[in-house]
Amino acid sequence: MLIKDIKTERLIIKIPVLDDRFELTQLINDKHVIKWLSDMPFPYTLSHAEEFIERSQEKAMKHETYNFMIFKEKKILGGIGLTEFKKKSCELGYWLGKRYWGNGFATEAVKSILDFGFDQLNLEEIYASYKIGNEGSKRVLMKCGFQFYREKKEFDSVLLKEESLIEMIKKDQSIKQT
Repeated sequence: MLIKDIKTERLIIKIPVLDDRFELTQLINDKHVIKWLSDMPFPYTLSHAEEFIERSQEKAMKHETYNFMIFKEKKILGGIGLTEFKKKSCELGYWLGKRYWGNGFATEAVKSILDFGFDQLNLEEIYASYKIGNEGSKRVLMKCGFQFYREKKEFDSVLLKEESLIEMIKKDQSIKQT
């Protein structure tokens, strides 16, 4: 399966290319953004971006992981991806640059990735987590039909401490639930 760009009403979601590295590095190097992400290096360097882009392209070609950049016109707004595949489920992660918060971009991107996961990848469940206190991410997941699954702890490599997260689940609505 060739991974095509995903188009929504306002966004284009696509696999990153090396030309995206400068804008990616600039956008993610923000403490307001990074504090809500798990296991993200900070400061985030050009070499981090280059490694991420190369790894994303390789893993997408092998259908192991799907990391995308979110664009509006030709500007990167953030990133979104499906990772940690197990049988018919995976983990969803996403982030936006701070200046793009509160405009519905994350909700629009998440809905399109859910469609991709359920319709193209034939997944049955998609999980997503948010750190306690990240009310914006909680609202995005709730708007997209996620439901509470469990609370969990995770070590944050930027803050160097254990953080509490809420893990949510979304099941494919086309599958009859037993």
